[in-house]
Amino acid sequence: MRLSEKERKAIEAKLEKRREKLNKNFKWTPENTQKIIDLNNALYGLYRAAYDEIVRLDGEYKKRFAAGDNNYKNYTLELEMWYVAPDGLSEEEEDLWNDLEEHTIFWGPSFIVRGENGTSEIKPFEEQMLIDDKSWNEYPFNTRALDGIYIHYFMHDIFNHNNTYSLEDAVKMKPEDFFWQIKVCHEHWG
Repeated sequence: MRLSEKERKAIEAKLEKRREKLNKNFKWTPENTQKIIDLNNALYGLYRAAYDEIVRLDGEYKKRFAAGDNNYKNYTLELEMWYVAPDGLSEEEEDLWNDLEEHTIFWGPSFIVRGENGTSEIKPFEEQMLIDDKSWNEYPFNTRALDGIYIHYFMHDIFNHNNTYSLEDAVKMKPEDFFWQIKVCHEHWG
């Protein structure tokens, strides 16, 4: 069932209000802090694996084009990442997670590589993922509990920019419930 714009905005407002309330009441216990750090590190590894696969595919496509296969002249590789709530949730929890998943706008900085005429350009991983000397321990990660911990941009992006997931959600998330895929499009022009 497709929601009207008014219904969609009402759900998004409800989810944002929920996020703000949960973040305000979040307890930075040593256990919760470690779960946040572990998720941050796991997501880094997940993004790194996806990036490495895009680099591998891009290199393979360039080789095939150089060998004369015009099917690899023009292509697009697009990373998508998402989270799937685990099994075993109550009906109420399942409804909430379905709303969260459906209304999530960002899942970290995804990226697209376009190959045109057998050439493409891929930014280094650190540049693509905004890894530099600046930790992204801004809202909601601006706490002394994370002093000295490098929060990656994609962690910040997921829990800040999408206005749905809270810190409370983050400590419940398991890395094995995150998935990525690369959408491949071969473009053939006359």
